Amino acid sequence: MHTFFDNNEDECPYYYFDGSYKTLLGALLIIFGVFGVLLNVWLYATFIHSHLLILKSHMLILNLCSASLGRNLLGFPFAGSSAIAKRWLFGSACCQLFAFLNQFFGVFQMIALFAIVLERYLLAKCYRRERTVHFRYYWTLIGGCWMVAVFFAIPPLFGYGLYSCDATGTVCTFLWPSLNSGAKQLGFSVPYVIICGILPIVGIFYYMGKAIRLEKIYYRNEQQREERRLTKCIHIICVTTLALWIPAAILAGWEWLPLLMFGYRPHVPQVLAVIAPVATEAATSVPVLCYLSADERVRASLLGRMRKQYALLHPERAKLYKRSLY
Repeated sequence: MHTFFDNNEDECPYYYFDGSYKTLLGALLIIFGVFGVLLNVWLYATFIHSHLLILKSHMLILNLCSASLGRNLLGFPFAGSSAIAKRWLFGSACCQLFAFLNQFFGVFQMIALFAIVLERYLLAKCYRRERTVHFRYYWTLIGGCWMVAVFFAIPPLFGYGLYSCDATGTVCTFLWPSLNSGAKQLGFSVPYVIICGILPIVGIFYYMGKAIRLEKIYYRNEQQREERRLTKCIHIICVTTLALWIPAAILAGWEWLPLLMFGYRPHVPQVLAVIAPVATEAATSVPVLCYLSADERVRASLLGRMRKQYALLHPERAKLYKRSLY
């Protein structure tokens, strides 16, 4: 890892990390990664085949599933195996590609959560005005997720920010710049934190509150009660996912704040360096687990793939078996 960059100050600033922690990190990444892949592939296959999943909102659920699955496929084959080996195994070019994709899917997940919460608010607002949310809004939200993720993943490849080794020295990730890193690196980091971190989180909780208030007032019939259940499930997903991202946020603050305030890069606590990526990996399994526990339609479709393929039946026939799935 120390040969990837010519800038020694930003090359690999973390020199002390116990090998046993790296082994533990690799094992946990593999466990949660395999578990996440199985769950998200199950959800992805169900969305493609099930006749029960016909709501336009399910497009955004599938969008979030794509981000989670992409993060899973990066985590355990590359990061997990490298952590167990106690070094990056796949070369410097692949390390830059890994960091790019990791950044891409991380931003993608955050914006996808915001998009799905915003959609619940727009749906309730349009229902109050006796209007519908057209398909173009859904494609716009999905396209926006991809565009923002690409926009904030590419610049570090060209010197605006930097992809370098993480606190464990085993994988490549976005490196928070030091005071002498230059205007290009510092100028990228501040908009990145604001647009991909602060604004989506504030927007998520703001539109969650607005959607809950509108749904309580206007949603009365059975179909709208089903929409309320889906909204509740999505809000649980957002809160749980953000909670699991807290260690990663603390890790970023631990690395960056001393650089801004004191001009030095501190050593990261080994426990925090292990918990942060593991919790982030575990967050990719949250959507499927929440759908299984809180959303009846998605649960019926998922369990239908496990019980005589009822989820693949025509909707009218599938309704006959829906109650027996619980």
